[in-house]
Amino acid sequence: MLKAESGFDPKASRSATGEHGIAMWTPAVFKAWAVDGDRDGDKDYMSPPDAIATMAVFTCWLDQRFKQSDLRENLPGLIAAGYRTSDRTVIEAGGVPKSVRPYVDTVLAHLRDYTH
Repeated sequence: MLKAESGFDPKASRSATGEHGIAMWTPAVFKAWAVDGDRDGDKDYMSPPDAIATMAVFTCWLDQRFKQSDLRENLPGLIAAGYRTSDRTVIEAGGVPKSVRPYVDTVLAHLRDYTH
């Protein structure tokens, strides 16, 4: 997902959506899930260790949320969709929403590249 979000660029930014950093967090969403990944006493969405650790916590939560909602097929795709939209959007759609299908396809292609 980091490859799809920012191409691993810790200084990446989408000003139109307010997303920043390697994991493309918005400050408000990051704050809700923030982890001090580098243990420097600060939780900063522009810090790759903090952003990546926070992504890990959030994606694990998404995994559990989807399983609780009986969405178990294609969990990597569901998690990518939930990261790009929200858990509620994925659950209401009963799977990957059409609006984020291109993003999910990109994430799954990167997953195949990195696991083969």
